[in-house]
Amino acid sequence: MEWFSKGSYWRGILLSASLFVSLFLIHIILAANGYMTLFKMVAMLITIHGIAVGPTIVIFGQIKNVETKIVALKIGLFIAIPLNIGLGWAYAGMVISITWMMAFVALTIALHSLAIRRTESL
Repeated sequence: MEWFSKGSYWRGILLSASLFVSLFLIHIILAANGYMTLFKMVAMLITIHGIAVGPTIVIFGQIKNVETKIVALKIGLFIAIPLNIGLGWAYAGMVISITWMMAFVALTIALHSLAIRRTESL
């Protein structure tokens, strides 16, 4: 399982995706059972994770190699864009809101671009 070894972006993707799916399922269960305070806390964690997919891939993958970090951040951005469109939809009350959707997408593009630029300068 070399692809799952430390320093692999595949390891980071798998662990990051597992965290996101777990948080998403937990937030559905909490909402269905009326635990609104816990629901809001988990929703905030989902928001943070959704905006920072690339950095979470780097952290969970324990990536040290600069080139691999850049690849992981770019993959994370690609994954984060549809997630942030969904976040915008959720924050807008489950209706299509270009303003909310684009705000989340712009935020994640800015964060990932900054992370990529800083990593390239190492």
